Amino acid sequence: MKLTVKQGRGNKIHIYADGEYQATVDSDFWYSESYKNKTEIDETELTVLLRAVSFRRAYTKSLDLLSRRPYAAAELASKLREKGFQKETADSVCEKLLEQRLLNDENYAEILAEELVRRKGYSPQRIVKELVFKGVDREIAQNIVESLDIDIQTRIILLVRKKYAAAVKDEAGRRRTVNALLRLGYSYYDIKSALKTFEEFEDDDY
Repeated sequence: MKLTVKQGRGNKIHIYADGEYQATVDSDFWYSESYKNKTEIDETELTVLLRAVSFRRAYTKSLDLLSRRPYAAAELASKLREKGFQKETADSVCEKLLEQRLLNDENYAEILAEELVRRKGYSPQRIVKELVFKGVDREIAQNIVESLDIDIQTRIILLVRKKYAAAVKDEAGRRRTVNALLRLGYSYYDIKSALKTFEEFEDDDY
């Protein structure tokens, strides 16, 4: 097959085989590859070229995504598949990013866990669940959450004082508060105990 290229806008290079469009790459990629001086290409070579092009596009997309926020490796691979990349390509890109230390599940888990404590007020169990949902290995998630050393009773009391102090003064408000804390992942036993302590402190202060 005859291999030809056409200059596109900016640094884009359009690739054709026997006059049929195949893919678009950036000029840096094209001129760094062995194909730049080829005028003929067979089916096997074309397949290899298109795989390399797909890897390049997925890698570039990954860097763009990572510039916006951190990702777990599994989460990023899933995101790439949503963008239309094949599983093999997505997995290969994530492997390379892990090797380059541009992806690090432990660092990602630490950042997200601290955010879930600070902004959401989640319980340790709920944080583990969220990390696993994002693609973090369960053992890594549990180790990260344990390192946060969250005092559950103190955490619940602080949440009640900040958000629900007025609500717990009547029975309906108390039920709403309990339900809200249950949704954050705290157990009914811990909530009941913390509310009792909170009310005792409030009575003493009064």
